[in-house]
Amino acid sequence: MAPRISILTAGTLGSISPMAVLGRALKDEGYDVSVAAPENFRGLIENMGLEFRRCGADFSAFMKDEERNMLAGARSNVRQVLAWRFPPARARSMFDGVLRDAVVAAADADAIVFHPFVSVASDIAEAKNIPAILVPLAFVSPSDETPLAMLPRPGKPRWNRMSYGFLRLQRTAFSRTIQELRASLGLKKAFRYVHPHHVRGSRVPVLFPVSPLLRPRAARSGGDDIHFTGYWFRDEDPGWRPTGALATFLGSGEQPIYIGFGSMPGIGPDRTAMLLAALEAANVRAILGKGWGSFGDASTLPRNVHVLDYAPHEHLFPLVKAVVHHGGLGTVSTGLRAGKPTLVCPFMLDQAYWGHRVAQLGVGPEPLPISSWTREALTAALRDLCENPLYRMHADAAGVEMRQEDGPATAAKVVRDIVGGLSPTSTERPANRAETEEA
Repeated sequence: MAPRISILTAGTLGSISPMAVLGRALKDEGYDVSVAAPENFRGLIENMGLEFRRCGADFSAFMKDEERNMLAGARSNVRQVLAWRFPPARARSMFDGVLRDAVVAAADADAIVFHPFVSVASDIAEAKNIPAILVPLAFVSPSDETPLAMLPRPGKPRWNRMSYGFLRLQRTAFSRTIQELRASLGLKKAFRYVHPHHVRGSRVPVLFPVSPLLRPRAARSGGDDIHFTGYWFRDEDPGWRPTGALATFLGSGEQPIYIGFGSMPGIGPDRTAMLLAALEAANVRAILGKGWGSFGDASTLPRNVHVLDYAPHEHLFPLVKAVVHHGGLGTVSTGLRAGKPTLVCPFMLDQAYWGHRVAQLGVGPEPLPISSWTREALTAALRDLCENPLYRMHADAAGVEMRQEDGPATAAKVVRDIVGGLSPTSTERPANRAETEEA
């Protein structure tokens, strides 16, 4: 039998989709793969020919609730960090379920690939003495250049490096559950502030589904085995073409921009009115992608705006002039791969970081946080986005470079180098680690 790789992930589509793509690449490589994810992604995973296992509940209700809506508009990143450190009862229950499900899902694993949300993965790897590989969607490896992604702008190199110590707080809210699960795995009680990405005191390898174009440099003393592979894209709907009202809108005037905020909460009626006024003042046509949120009362729209329920970004973005979004890594990567100037309007956590990387690359303006929106600021940002020729030039160059990357294949090779267990010259499947030790 081939070694079994257990992929453990949780969150929204932006967290699940790239892990499923990696799982498919590893299965094609010859591994026995299972993907543990929230129940609402069973169809996505099974449709890719992968074994589904449960890891937590649907995150969409959590992202839409009133407290998360308020947090998304918070000006203080510290407040956001504290909300994860001291989660409300609903979030605590949800993440508790993720941790418990992960232990069950990885019971037969010979190696683990895990999302940072599944912080019990390091305990599973310790108990089973198997390789573990971290897949973060934000930068979590100590760097002189940039602080932990969820924190404010970069400071001096020493502060930037020290900020990664905040990761030791990640598991404290779930300490009781983790200690219980460690006991069930035959492990001793762990130190309360143990690093969530360490196994027996050593950092696990880190696999970033990030284009080398976007990567920051890690600190020389970081000690991580770090790999930037390019994003792990999934073609949601290969045969998609614009039809009906969307096709009519695309063909009825100047090329529009795309505006959408994915799985983020709705921006509400006040910000919707502000956005529509800014589009009119900037004389910009726009497609508004609904995502999980809403645009308040968008029932009466000006002629320069079209509201869209769904379209696969990888096919829609090449048809627009520029993109405006929340700054999730997947959306950033898709927009730049299409060669489109980008304006990031971050809501929370690592999104501001990717917005700053966009600006540093010269492919779009400085990020405009959702909490800082005014009609005047939005109008100026939209004009800059659409009229600055340097953004187009740099975005075109980024698109050429990123379209040459094969993130899933590169990632699968890295995993194979770490996990091993397959013949390099044949598809024969040798005995796994446990069977070899037993013999």
